[in-house]
Amino acid sequence: MVFSAGDPAVRITSPKTRYCRLKACLVASISVLFLFVVIQSQVALGKDAGFRVGVRFLDPTSAEVRWESAQAGPSSVAFGLTRELGEIVESVENGTSHRVVLNDLKLGQTYYYRIGTAKDGKLLLSPFFEFDMRMNYAPPLISTLNGTDKEVAGGIVSDDILDGLIKLLNHAGGFAVVSQDQSKSWAEALAARTAMTVIASCWDEVEMQRLRKQWYEAGVYGVRLTAQQAADVPEDFANLVICSASKIGDCKRLVAKSGTLVCVGEPPSESRSEWTSLGPGIWLQNLNQVSQLAEWGHQYGSPANQSFVGESLGGADEAGELEVRWLGRPGADFGIDRNPRMPAPLAVGGRLFHQGMNRMVALDAFNGAILWSLEIPDLRRVNIPRDCGNWCADRDRVYAATHNCLWIIDAATGEMLNTLRLPKPFNAEHEWGFVAVTDDMVVGSAVKGESIYEDYWQKAAWYDGKDDAATAKICADSIIAYDKKYGDVLWQYDMDAGVQATITIVEDSIYFVEVNDPTLRRSKSGKLTNQQIWKDASVVCLDRKTGKPRWKKPVASQAADQVVAFGLADDDQFVLQSSSGNQFHFASYAAGSGDPLWSRDVNWPENHHGAHMQHAVLMSGKLFVQPHILDAATGETIQTGTLGKRRGCATPIGTGEAILFRGGTGPLSLWSIEQGKRTEFTRLRPSCWLSTIPAQGMLFSPEAGGGCSCGGWMECSIGFGPRRPASVPAMSSGASEQQGVEK
Repeated sequence: MVFSAGDPAVRITSPKTRYCRLKACLVASISVLFLFVVIQSQVALGKDAGFRVGVRFLDPTSAEVRWESAQAGPSSVAFGLTRELGEIVESVENGTSHRVVLNDLKLGQTYYYRIGTAKDGKLLLSPFFEFDMRMNYAPPLISTLNGTDKEVAGGIVSDDILDGLIKLLNHAGGFAVVSQDQSKSWAEALAARTAMTVIASCWDEVEMQRLRKQWYEAGVYGVRLTAQQAADVPEDFANLVICSASKIGDCKRLVAKSGTLVCVGEPPSESRSEWTSLGPGIWLQNLNQVSQLAEWGHQYGSPANQSFVGESLGGADEAGELEVRWLGRPGADFGIDRNPRMPAPLAVGGRLFHQGMNRMVALDAFNGAILWSLEIPDLRRVNIPRDCGNWCADRDRVYAATHNCLWIIDAATGEMLNTLRLPKPFNAEHEWGFVAVTDDMVVGSAVKGESIYEDYWQKAAWYDGKDDAATAKICADSIIAYDKKYGDVLWQYDMDAGVQATITIVEDSIYFVEVNDPTLRRSKSGKLTNQQIWKDASVVCLDRKTGKPRWKKPVASQAADQVVAFGLADDDQFVLQSSSGNQFHFASYAAGSGDPLWSRDVNWPENHHGAHMQHAVLMSGKLFVQPHILDAATGETIQTGTLGKRRGCATPIGTGEAILFRGGTGPLSLWSIEQGKRTEFTRLRPSCWLSTIPAQGMLFSPEAGGGCSCGGWMECSIGFGPRRPASVPAMSSGASEQQGVEK
């Protein structure tokens, strides 16, 4: 309804009440106008009104819509199963940052929605957006059952203890393992208070069947609560393990590298200093090791773009030396068919992040459990070989670029916290291009609006061609540094144009190719052809802390048919890699002075299916670009004819002792540097660019190849780890407890 001062139901008793009533009147008026405009007149898709939107799934039937608007004021979201929408939820906020929760959503359906806000008495509407409930992986909610075993526990598992424990976990999803003797006290309480799948690890067959029957009859057995034989619970798997003091030795092996162990009873006195008290008789040991693990936080691993982050997979150089640790979702329906050279996944802080079709998902790195997922309109970016990744991550946050802003997302929960905006004059007409994160800053770039590649339909959107439609490079107008903690702009480096695929950061140096042509500042697009870029270009090194140029050196003449241009660096040099005329070209510049160190040209293996656009791997003092190995210090050829037969797209990746690529008949393959031979992962297909990454002690291959005409592949996500020797746990405390262990 619309309130008015003359309505007898409204009494204005104070200025504060007057403000609240006026706000209610305005919100109600917006809702009525929203319903009329959206439902009755069906306004066509309009020009971008400045709404930056995302949807986070909370449980199987609810989702949070989070948006920021260019204009402050009351705002609402209208949604429904058709474009007639039909339902409206109002934000309680009156600024530019809003969030509402949509409840009672239908499983497996696609919802349409629009955002509306008022400006000068008029309603501003977003375009129609949509979210897909089939991509809602949130686990079902359960509540503590009536007459449950928690009552038998005598209050040991108090809400305060559970709250304290949850705050200390790496994240509140994944898997918890509770030893049989503690399952009555903990299992249901954990399932009710977290998003974890809780496994009762049983050494007694009778007790296991009793728990299964009890939970099945209560309708909660399966996804959230399950009982399994202790011998079947894998090692290095669980986010949380709870056991009695006598079982610490048996249960510790189950804890993942991001996990926590809880002991009920007094822990061993010799290790007491490693434990923290949660309450009377309950102790916690933090076994989280993720800070010590290799991280793949940017498009090519780190901002140095080496396609190698120090992860050696335990020295494995053959496919058979790795084993499947987990497999499952997301599948091929999550992404875009054939994955048109989209951004790479990320693996940081015990989590794996993967992009699909305007969506992203977070998985536990060590067990594959889905932690959260987001649907973000306009997240899509393709043809990364001619651009740069649109996201990066550290252990606490994910940074994702859409339009002119950068969403900052809680890495543990998926909550969309806030945004960084491009500074004026770029805010209105530009888009956020490059993004990287360091210990103290976020580095971004401003690109002219509507320059970024988004098309993914038909053969041209395979981006394997050598014409301008596929090879035009996305170039920035400015590089901008932000304070990581407070979001303030620290410095800004404006230029005629800068090739985004060459932006490289090592320690306190930022390298990139700058185009010297003032006329480009007046151009409408940042998508530049080779003729526009290379007639006058330089390699520039900026001081990362100040944004001031350290040196600037001219780039040698480049061919008009250049396919790609990349930057990669180490402590000693910046290497500009380009590709044209059936050859890869490398030019090295000294890190300190910019003086040319060496240059080298080597032949392509082929001129199609990505062979001509490989991004080189910089690893252990060598440059790898199939089929060549070069000395990174001199450019001299160490070996050629390497990696054996290749087939299919995808760029190579370094794993320390091997090179990961597509070989043989097309599956993912490892080429051993020492042995000089190839082994393969049968029927496992990566994307057409970079979708399999080594990090966190694992090899991750989230699904990214579905829909390709080459066909025949497993369309699921898989996590591999170094193969472990078989072992059977000794989970017993008496002969009667051995039941069910022997096989």
